[in-house]
This record gives sequence, structure tokens and C-alpha cells, in this order.
Amino acid sequence: MEKENVRQSSETLGDQGIIFISGTINEGISEDVCRQILEINIKEKVDHIQMIINSSGGAMNAGFAIIDMMEWSSIPVYTIGIGIIASMGLMIFMAGEKGRRVITPRTSILSHRFSWVNLGHHSQLVAARKEEDLAHERIVAHYQRYTRIKDRGELESTLLRDVDTWLSPGEALKYGIADIIEPGRRQAL
Repeated sequence: MEKENVRQSSETLGDQGIIFISGTINEGISEDVCRQILEINIKEKVDHIQMIINSSGGAMNAGFAIIDMMEWSSIPVYTIGIGIIASMGLMIFMAGEKGRRVITPRTSILSHRFSWVNLGHHSQLVAARKEEDLAHERIVAHYQRYTRIKDRGELESTLLRDVDTWLSPGEALKYGIADIIEPGRRQAL
């Protein structure tokens, strides 16, 4: 009996199929999350991965690496948004298994166009502009795939405007960004 308790207490969240993303999305976070998804797939101990996200965003390429790994995973990835899901944090959240993307009523949700800073000589800036255009196209395609908005003009006038677009949980449901608003186990009396 004592050995069983020790074994259970030494299990990690990953052993239960749980991945927690908190803070800024960067290369280190991306590597950790991608590795966790791979390990959970290799172990095949769970029928789904539960990814809990509380992130104000971060590096686009690091986030897209996580999204690519989520889409590659043979085990479906369910997402829960808590605290804040913004920018790249929102894009990762949206990539969760449709029907299983859950937010809490107090989750702050931010959608916007990406921002990018490039430095260099004129020729370097011209070359970098191509990647900026390609990045914008990847983001538009991602939104069209994971939301109810398929028309580019409507998408750019609602969720990918030139200014920050803060959404209520109800609006997230309306646009197809999230599937469920979950108030939690305990309810106020």
C-alpha cells in the first residue's frame, strides 16, 4: 500500500496527459510543450491530452511549432483557457480539438494582428517583408480554419483588426473560437 502511494505521488502531470502553458510563448516553452506532446503520444496511456493555457502570447514561430505538434498528435488535444488567452496564446487555444475548447467565465481573450520589428539594411528589410506577408497569411488561414469566420474581409474587420480586439467569453463562442464556457465545479449560492 505504501509503495503504491509513493508511485502515485511521483507521477507527473504529463503522465496524466496534462500540459500547462503559462506566461510568454518563447522557444524554450515551445520546446518543452512539443516534447511533452511527443512523450504523451509515445506512452499512449491516455485517450486525450488536456492543455491548460494562461498566456498573453509571444513568439509566432514558437507558437506555430506547438500548433504543428498539436495537429500532428495522434492523441487529440483538448484546450482550456484560463486567466488570459491572448495573441499566440489564443491561436494555440483555438487549435484544440473542436468541441473540446473550454474557457472559464473570467478568461480574458485578446485577438489582434501580429506585430513585428525588423532591423537591418534596406535589402534585408525588403527580404524580411516577404516573411511578414507569409506570416500574416498563415495567421489568416489559421483563423479561417479554427473559427466560424471564413470570409477574409469579415475576419480582418472583426478579429484581426489594426487594434486590439478584446472578447467576452460569449463572443468567443459566437465566433467559434471556443466551444464551451465552463463555470467550474463550485457555483455561488
